[in-house]
Amino acid sequence: MPAGANWAAVSGLVAEIHMEEGAGHLMGGLALSFICMDTIAYLSRPAGQATHTRAEFISWVDKYLRGHHDQPYQYRGLDVYAARCAVLHTYGSKAALHRADPSTKLFGYHDGGRHMHDPNENARLVLIGLLSFLNDVRIAVGEFMKDCATDPALRELVEPRLGSLLTHLPLLTPASSGALDNRGGHSGRS
Repeated sequence: MPAGANWAAVSGLVAEIHMEEGAGHLMGGLALSFICMDTIAYLSRPAGQATHTRAEFISWVDKYLRGHHDQPYQYRGLDVYAARCAVLHTYGSKAALHRADPSTKLFGYHDGGRHMHDPNENARLVLIGLLSFLNDVRIAVGEFMKDCATDPALRELVEPRLGSLLTHLPLLTPASSGALDNRGGHSGRS
């Protein structure tokens, strides 16, 4: 992790993706992966730009997100961005980009590791192996963080923006106080 800044929100997102996978919640891990990539695109947007656009997301994916060399489909930023829109906006596989650009791949998802893509059968359809995808996202974020540690210009761009990310604070109250417990309910005392 790069020194000199609080990367807890980013490393926390990556840890949440891993926990979702470990609990067998692969679609939850998928949604968090798209949120994580969006967050990194936001952090690495050009100086002076108030928010990020699809261009930063696509550029980040094209630079960092890599599948294993023997996968039958290699990620393309536009495809991943369209899949992100479909999942986060409609919990589906088709977004406006798919309708606007027939070259944009449609993603379906399965719980295995190997992506499935047969251009002779259906050139647009890719079945993404979620185990591989979640791992690939974690690796990509790690590579981005390594670049932040070694590239002073990138670090100077990203680190001041880390403070704007969500973090959570544990709510710890003594059970005997009658106050709210850490789930927002009463501790059981009347």
